Amino acid sequence: PLFALSASQTPKSVNRVLSGDIERVDPKQLLHQLPLRPPDVKRASAALAADDSYLFDDAVISPEQARKLITYAKYRMPSAASGAAATEVDSVDGAPAYQADLPSSATGAAAALQELLGPDGYARLLAPAAALIGATPRSISGFIRKYSATTRPRLPFHCDGCDASISVNLSESDEYEGGDLIMLAGGAVRAAPRALGAAAAHSADVAHAVTDLKSGTRWSLVVFTHRHRNWRRSFRMTENGLRRQ
Repeated sequence: PLFALSASQTPKSVNRVLSGDIERVDPKQLLHQLPLRPPDVKRASAALAADDSYLFDDAVISPEQARKLITYAKYRMPSAASGAAATEVDSVDGAPAYQADLPSSATGAAAALQELLGPDGYARLLAPAAALIGATPRSISGFIRKYSATTRPRLPFHCDGCDASISVNLSESDEYEGGDLIMLAGGAVRAAPRALGAAAAHSADVAHAVTDLKSGTRWSLVVFTHRHRNWRRSFRMTENGLRRQ
């Protein structure tokens, strides 16, 4: 019901894009139809015009590493029955998150991923974000999320509160229909690669969303990277989420 309510309050033109119809879409026009706060529209406009605000990589993790991450998430979902706790909601749309958070301590997320991926795998994971921000991230946070038609089917357009974000597909592309990560970057509406292990890294200023998942299940790893270890001091919490100071 919460997702249906969110869709009913979204402009028809935006819902059409979130349904997966991204052909012949004017990205500038779409951006100004999104229900974003003015500061986010401003930074998303700059990211849309930039050629260096995103990076795709077709093979960041292996199928075996993807299976380890999904197993990790399944054991840590707040509810084994539904995959989400009633009190856990996403900061973007206020609907159930359906995710397993990485440890929230200063080094916990990095330690968890290094254990799951190995030191070399962890470095490979962060490489696209490091290329975008021009430095090896000093701190990370993130989660592993489950998308399905009966749990969380979509994620509305939004910007992030970090320096760069990485989204890695953990499912085979033939295991689900829809559920594409899309973003307004490089002057166009772009869909991230769907191959298992493929990654899309982008500046936090890039407006991005996940289109409606129509069937099957898609798992994804989302990592927020930060140039500074004490990154939380660079942001302030508002009623609309994290904002850069």
